[in-house]
This record gives sequence, C-alpha cells and structure tokens, in this order.
Amino acid sequence: MRTHRITASLCAAVALVVTACGSGVTVEVVTDGPDGEPQPQANLPLDFLPFDRDSVFDALDAAAATPRPEMGGELLAESNRISTLQAEWREAEAAWGGTRDELRDLRERIDGLDPRDPDYRGLYDQFGQLEGREAQLDRQRKTAFDSFTAAQSEVSTRLDSFRVALETWENEAYAGYYDIEVELLGGEEVIADTTDAQGRATVRFPAGDWWVTTRAPVVEGEVYWNVPVPDADTLRLDSSNGVLRPRL
Repeated sequence: MRTHRITASLCAAVALVVTACGSGVTVEVVTDGPDGEPQPQANLPLDFLPFDRDSVFDALDAAAATPRPEMGGELLAESNRISTLQAEWREAEAAWGGTRDELRDLRERIDGLDPRDPDYRGLYDQFGQLEGREAQLDRQRKTAFDSFTAAQSEVSTRLDSFRVALETWENEAYAGYYDIEVELLGGEEVIADTTDAQGRATVRFPAGDWWVTTRAPVVEGEVYWNVPVPDADTLRLDSSNGVLRPRL
C-alpha cells in the first residue's frame, strides 16, 4: 500500500510534457584517465527518461522502513585502496602486453633479415634491450597482481557482507520502482543508446524535460550521472556533473 501512495504523489509531481515536436542532443562522456587527461567512455549505455529518476529513489528512501546501509569510513578506504591497486595492476598488465607485442614484431623483422644486412646488428641490439624491458614489466605486473589480490582477500568477507546487506535493503525499499517508472512514462519507453568509440551518442526524443543517466568505472570506483538534458546541441558528462561512488 505504501508503494501506491508513493506512486500517486510522484506522478502528480512529475509533469510529462510530450508533443509532436522533437529535439536532439549529442552526449559526450569522458572520465579522468590515469594520466589526468580526459578519457572518452566508449560503448557506454545511456538511458534517457522524461523524469528525474533520483527523485523517485529519494522518495523511496524516505519511505523505507529502515535507513539505507552506509559503508563505514574504514571499509570505504579499503575499498578505494583495492580499486587503486586493481587499476595499477591493469595498467602494468597493459604496459607488459604492449611491450611483448613490440618484441614479437621485432623478432619477426629480425627473422626476415640476412645477418649480413646493415640493419641486422642494430635491430638485434634493440631486441636485447626490449627483451630486458619486457622481463622487467613482467615482474612489475606480477607484483601488482599479488598486491591487488592480497588486499582484496583481506577485506573480501566484510565487503561481501556489506554488499548482501545493501542488496537486501534495496530489494525491499525499491520493490515498487518499476511500477512507478511505468506510470511516470505514461505509455512512453525509456530511450536508450550507446556511446561510440569517441564516447559520443546523438539521440532524438520528444520535446519536454528529459534526464540522461549512466555510470562509468574509474580508479576510485564509478562515476554516476543523472543530468537534465539542456536545450542545447551538446551535453558533456564528466567529473564536474557526475557523482563519484564506490564500486562494489
């Protein structure tokens, strides 16, 4: 019964203005890369809704029988540390893989040359240097992986317990969300798209108030966006209008 009351109040508060006229926007999604430079988020799902979904969750949070479980400061710090170590391992893995590919390509070039060729000696010396670099990166990636897995195993039980508690709470508190969504959509459908290799997607939808929502993984967890679509040709989603959240 509580869900029906919430549905009625939310549907009264959210105006769905849909007309025959349409509009379009190009959404670009970028996050901060390991070097601090903007990194396009390719193949990222985007959902467009004619209402603010966070307002629905806020109402459901307020109506929940118990408060939403929150991760303690110590566990949050450990979770962030694991995310950082995982990113360092993946970066080391990528560096090693790239050097390994270079080594393979150089080996093929050398194998195709006559030892008397003037380029042979230079390429052979280059191969030896690159081979040493590959061995060094191999050790680094293994060390990074060991650090990541060790840290993960130390807190996995506590993280799993928190994850179960949160999922149990959400299953109860948000049980009525999709019924509310259907009523707020008023027969319309959620408009979905996916970003291209440059992190962009161009979408057209009926006139009215629309929000775009998505999330992208970053070293510290994930960035979540639920942003009103402006009356403009483009919308950039980045750290300035996203919310950083731990990734469980």
